[in-house]
Amino acid sequence: MAVEIGQRVGDYEVLALLGAGGMGRVYKVRNIISDREEAMKILLPDFASERELAVRFMAEIRTLAGLEHPNIAQLRTAFQFQNQLVMIMEFVEGAGLDKLAAESKIPLDQVLEYSTQVLSALSYAHSRGVIHRDIKPANIMITSHGLVKLMDFGIAKGANDLHLTRPGMTMGSVYYMSPEQVRGDTVDARSDIYSFGVTLYEMLTGRKPFQADTSYSVLNAQLNEAPTPPIQINPSLPPQLNDIVLRAMAKSSNERFQTAEEFRNALKALREPQGAQAFQPAVPQTPARPAQEEQGFTPVPMPAAALQPVVRKSHRGLWMGLGALAAVLALVALAAVLPRIFATHAGQKPPAAETQTAAIPPGTASPALPTAPAPSTAQEPNPLNTATPQTSPAPSATYESQPAPAAVSPKRPAYSRPRQAAAAPSAQNRAVVPAPPAPATVAAPVGPSPQEIRKARDRLMNLDARADAARSGVQQIRSQQQAQGLDIRGDILAAMSRMNGDLSEANRALNQEDPRTANDYMDRADKEASALESFLGR
Repeated sequence: MAVEIGQRVGDYEVLALLGAGGMGRVYKVRNIISDREEAMKILLPDFASERELAVRFMAEIRTLAGLEHPNIAQLRTAFQFQNQLVMIMEFVEGAGLDKLAAESKIPLDQVLEYSTQVLSALSYAHSRGVIHRDIKPANIMITSHGLVKLMDFGIAKGANDLHLTRPGMTMGSVYYMSPEQVRGDTVDARSDIYSFGVTLYEMLTGRKPFQADTSYSVLNAQLNEAPTPPIQINPSLPPQLNDIVLRAMAKSSNERFQTAEEFRNALKALREPQGAQAFQPAVPQTPARPAQEEQGFTPVPMPAAALQPVVRKSHRGLWMGLGALAAVLALVALAAVLPRIFATHAGQKPPAAETQTAAIPPGTASPALPTAPAPSTAQEPNPLNTATPQTSPAPSATYESQPAPAAVSPKRPAYSRPRQAAAAPSAQNRAVVPAPPAPATVAAPVGPSPQEIRKARDRLMNLDARADAARSGVQQIRSQQQAQGLDIRGDILAAMSRMNGDLSEANRALNQEDPRTANDYMDRADKEASALESFLGR
């Protein structure tokens, strides 16, 4: 379906034709309700004539509708119009990577910057099961601020359809097809990795790895010929970068990078030494949360078995000393009381009683005292012979039940109270010493759920893409100012340094499955990225 400029398609007014190809035509349109400019892609073939292909397109559109990434041109909506499928996409102002390369040689640092952004978008989409299938420079848009937008994302292509005979199809995609695409095999994420490897090869060398006059010769080379190492064409390339490109273009998918993130990390590792010399990030060495966890879990309560001997030993010595003092006081009291008792009863007791009293050993003095008759009971014949064997096992009970002499009662607190106190320390000790916590109460902290980790990784991926774009914009401005003998503001460099450090710590926390700490660092990095974007006028 061809539309005219000024024509209405649904709620959209057609403003201009942006491009045309074998898969459809792209127009610049304006939403007459929101007044927002967007891109409209009308897909071919006719929806009614090729129902199966249209259904496959619709399935891809439903998947694409859930993709939200800074480096992917977002799908707004889709609908049917006159038996054709219409997609409304984010309108991106900028130039294709193919046009930029045709105008002038792109500096190496910018090529690497653009590459990391493209691979960030691919990594995000691959994690959701979406394969681009048509990676090439023309589908990579660069905005005026250096932000990459991957276009035509996820437009399904049949596994057995090379699109070589479709009307209006150009030969461009043939140069970037993976060997498995050429053979008609099942295509997975590693096919996009191959296609972007070819794209990177072209950006670094200024030419395609396989060139021929016919599509058949190009496809045959994709299957059977090894590319010329890019370092032989551009000797200024780092050897590590040469190896990275050749690995991405391996004929066997098992020999390539297995994920876009692995590819991206290899390029980032190549850039980090240069970035580290230019910017020294002030990164806190210890994440906040791990420090709290260390303070919370390092002290281990000592078991009661280890505490009790120390406590009992100190109190036992105290009470033994008090007991000894009480015994001495008791002996002193007996020494003072016995002469008086003997003097009082000397004229009332027979000689045999005196002999038996004198024969009582010192250890049985306590049970003998309560059985001695009071001054008013002088008629008792011999109380010692009947009282001693019954009261000796429990002397304290005898003191409580028998009336004490008047001379002895003032002295009882001196040796009875310490003995009552001596029984208390063990009960006090048992109350003071805490019982060790039961193992069941010290439960291990519950780890984060896979959903939390995935959500944090998605956020980091999006934030990392914003950071890459911000770094690229700042670097471009810095290069322009350095060419004039100036340099960029120090606070901007400091903000970029802090952002890099926060992102690095967030990635480290996620590798340790700690999304909470990662989100803390991402909050900081988000503020720094926003400051850089404000500086760049975004």
